[in-house]
Amino acid sequence: MRRRTLLAGSGAIGALGLSSLLTAQADTMSDVKKRGTLMIGCEAAYVPYESFKDGKIVGYDPDIMSVIAPRLGVTPHFIDTAWAGIIPSLYAGKFDVIVSAMTMTKERAEKVLFSMPYADASNVILLRAGETRIKTADDLSGKIIGVQLGSAAAGIIKTFAAKLKAKGLPDYAGVKQYDHYPEAYQDLLNERVDAVVNSKSTLLVVMRDAPGKFKILPGISDITAYFGMAFRKTDADLRDFFNVQLAAMKKDGTLDKLQIKWFGSTMQTPDTNPSVLPS
Repeated sequence: MRRRTLLAGSGAIGALGLSSLLTAQADTMSDVKKRGTLMIGCEAAYVPYESFKDGKIVGYDPDIMSVIAPRLGVTPHFIDTAWAGIIPSLYAGKFDVIVSAMTMTKERAEKVLFSMPYADASNVILLRAGETRIKTADDLSGKIIGVQLGSAAAGIIKTFAAKLKAKGLPDYAGVKQYDHYPEAYQDLLNERVDAVVNSKSTLLVVMRDAPGKFKILPGISDITAYFGMAFRKTDADLRDFFNVQLAAMKKDGTLDKLQIKWFGSTMQTPDTNPSVLPS
């Protein structure tokens, strides 16, 4: 899960310069149709968005693409790619689009075109179901917080700590950082931490798989974050086609059904890209 918290390929893009990557390219839409296959970049290690099962990449993203690709008259083909190099690989032509639960951020939006949001990437607070001391985010003051090392949540709780201080409230009693989030969830159940902060869509799955053990509390971040599909800056036509299909899937309930299948509940997302993106 920690890959979602990093700015994919930001170092490589920064070193090369975006302008040098935006070389003259053929019409991607036409190329895809001629090829008969839509090449999709992902890192298949992020349940429930995409992961390997019995040698096949499955998840929410592959299910969405099994709807969109046929509408373009092609077959979807996922290419497992290291997350750190996924944007440079897109510009190197290794695939046509990134569909891999990529958080829409200001820095990434300078490098790629994003589709409309298709899932909620906002960070929220995971609590034990029986927790009564923490009713608002401010109640994290004086509590022990669990996050994954190097995650977006790790940065968010630092920002929120400053807000607590500005209100005259004590800092956290402590912050425990984990290599993997499942360790944090177990420590939450074992009362070694008081709360865990992570993305809402991921925590919905945690709650689905452990019914009655957890609950979610919003309010840790002022900005709602979303996942989007990423395209080369020169591929506005392909991005626009995806937007039309995503809008149709939202309207006819197809996206809701897939969210219930993979997350256990639905997520409301806008049909236009937010004017304010997280850093």
